[in-house]
Amino acid sequence: MAKLRRLFVPELLPAGGRIELPRESAEHAQVLRITQGAQVCLFDAVGSEADAEVLSIERGRITCNASVPRQTPAPAVAVTLLLAVPKAGRLETVVRMTTELGVSGLRLCHSQRSVPKLSADSPKIERLRRVAREACAQSGNARAPEVHAPEALLQVAALAPAGAKKLVFWELATQTLDAALGPAPSATPAQPLSVWAVVGPEGGLSAEEVAGLQALGYQPVGLGDAILRVDTAAVVIAALLLDRLQVLRA
Repeated sequence: MAKLRRLFVPELLPAGGRIELPRESAEHAQVLRITQGAQVCLFDAVGSEADAEVLSIERGRITCNASVPRQTPAPAVAVTLLLAVPKAGRLETVVRMTTELGVSGLRLCHSQRSVPKLSADSPKIERLRRVAREACAQSGNARAPEVHAPEALLQVAALAPAGAKKLVFWELATQTLDAALGPAPSATPAQPLSVWAVVGPEGGLSAEEVAGLQALGYQPVGLGDAILRVDTAAVVIAALLLDRLQVLRA
């Protein structure tokens, strides 16, 4: 049976019922050529979903009749990327692709060699959150990653929860990812595993920044001899981590 097309709604009604979708979902429905009477899946990007029928479509407004929502299980593995802010186009690509893969969080950072400047109150932050929701709708993920406004790298890195596995990917590191992670840890919703991974800017992290991260408990990890663009590196790192932690399965 084919999966239902997915549309975002900010809040699902506890008892179900008639609900109007936001403009972004109406636009997405138009792209998907969803019509009146279609069966869809509504989701709120924080774990709740509900099957629904499209009641009406008129002038960019879509109304649905939703069933009682269901809660999806929390992920057993949470991968958070600490990303030095790249250029705008690349940043949207990173958000979209890493959301499709299943990362749980994206924390933007300012580092010594970051060129683009993105303020914490920039409207681009909300745009990135919308990109994440759109990627959830496309990929079928129930939860969109939290996209946090940028702060100083070491300040963000210090926020890692107790017990988290902390990694910094650096072109001068010799330790492999497998060595840093060790034996594949078992994780369950009752005992989740958190991994925080730092991805540097186009110019790379400075030795001073890496030393500061190590003082916070981050292990330097290498990705071989190739020097990757930040958008490539972020997607590769997310995929490798989710694979090693048995979230992605062939």
